[in-house]
Amino acid sequence: MLQKKFFSSLSQADISDISKLFILLTMSFNSVLSQDEMRQMIQRVKVNKASDAFEISNKVLQASLTKLTLILINLFNVCVTHKYHLKQFKKTQTIVLCKSKKNDYINSKMYWFIALLNTMSKTLKSIMIKRLSDITETHYMLSNAQIRARRKQFMISALNLLVNQVHAVWDCKIKYVIFMLSLNIAEAFNHVLHTKLLHTLRMRRTSNYIVEWTRSFLKNRESSLTFNEQTSAMQWINADISQKFLISLILFLFFNASLIEKCKALEIKIKVLNFVNDINILIYDKITELICKSLSWAYNVCAKWAWTYDATFASEKYELTHFIRKLKRFNMTVSLCIENLIIKLKLNIRVLEVQLNTKLQWDSHLHQIEADHVIKMLRLSWLEIFIWETTFAKAR
Repeated sequence: MLQKKFFSSLSQADISDISKLFILLTMSFNSVLSQDEMRQMIQRVKVNKASDAFEISNKVLQASLTKLTLILINLFNVCVTHKYHLKQFKKTQTIVLCKSKKNDYINSKMYWFIALLNTMSKTLKSIMIKRLSDITETHYMLSNAQIRARRKQFMISALNLLVNQVHAVWDCKIKYVIFMLSLNIAEAFNHVLHTKLLHTLRMRRTSNYIVEWTRSFLKNRESSLTFNEQTSAMQWINADISQKFLISLILFLFFNASLIEKCKALEIKIKVLNFVNDINILIYDKITELICKSLSWAYNVCAKWAWTYDATFASEKYELTHFIRKLKRFNMTVSLCIENLIIKLKLNIRVLEVQLNTKLQWDSHLHQIEADHVIKMLRLSWLEIFIWETTFAKAR
């Protein structure tokens, strides 16, 4: 079960829309690494991270910095110049851990997958991330609505953008109501079609050095699975990009960039917010029934994109809410019907780990924090009683 979950099969998505013959001017790219750049990257890594399969930790790399700098520069320069990711860098060991307090461990979603990567490979990827990020921001290759793994943009940036978009509509002379449909791409990183990703990078005029190095980075990767002190043999990883790594996040933004553009191109009053695999579609109008029709239209565009890119939206995570100052002006009994599912309006919705209500007040989020705080305090009190035989008030 775990092997089927982790080692994705090859995709059968439609790639007929990819042109094989095209010539585009690409962005300039400096393929030569400097000593200062190498030192900065090695010094920035966290020292106490787990070591890789070869038992080389970040601490060892930093301690040997003076002796290894020139060696690593020569090695990495060859990799970048020849657009090649070393075979040894592609081998990983994946540790599988059970999530706590789950009832059904037959479901593969009840497990954590932790990848132990080659330490030097992570340094090279950090350098390529910086180069790709610099080109992306300098030449505006991604929409401002796409947030995460970009310079000076974090979760708070996404929330600020959402709040500003809602207030911009509220400040209009015409009184509008805003509906927001939240979608989540299921197992997003496990089903990234490499052909589509590389084509997207080319069409956005990314440097050929980055495109071909990314092709090499994604190709012929292999990993072993370690679970319950048992380790499997190495197996090929066919169609995905490794989750939880910064390079995967920014590559995924390129992967779904066309989805954001297709939604924004619709001839309706629409705003889109993308945080990696979370898609939030905001549509505003004077009549709620028209908004539901527009949302259905926008969802059909998303569904068509998903079919073309071998992606799937998690239907259990569909959520619909509204943002409005005065409820009396509009019919709020409407619901949205997509894929034979009826999605009703919610007064509170979770967006990027934050609870929001229909008036963009923080009451619901504060209540959630208080409830979580009570549970954590109870657990801490039980721990102190059973282990130290004392109360929380007397503990130090």
